[in-house]
Amino acid sequence: MNKSAMLGPWVRRFLIEHLVAERNLAINTQKSYRDMLILLLPYLASKVDKRIDRLTVDDLSRKWCVCF
Repeated sequence: MNKSAMLGPWVRRFLIEHLVAERNLAINTQKSYRDMLILLLPYLASKVDKRIDRLTVDDLSRKWCVCF
């Protein structure tokens, strides 16, 4: 599996580089994004039947999103 396809590094990059370094968002906003991912990733892992550390970018697709 290609390492660039793994979801973990992208999540880390989003939380550290984008939210903090590029956007300079407030700490509470950063924590809100973190908490959302804490809820989303286990849900996604159960839907695609994989461990969280084995999730890929392709696993996070429209197929698993709930549309309102």
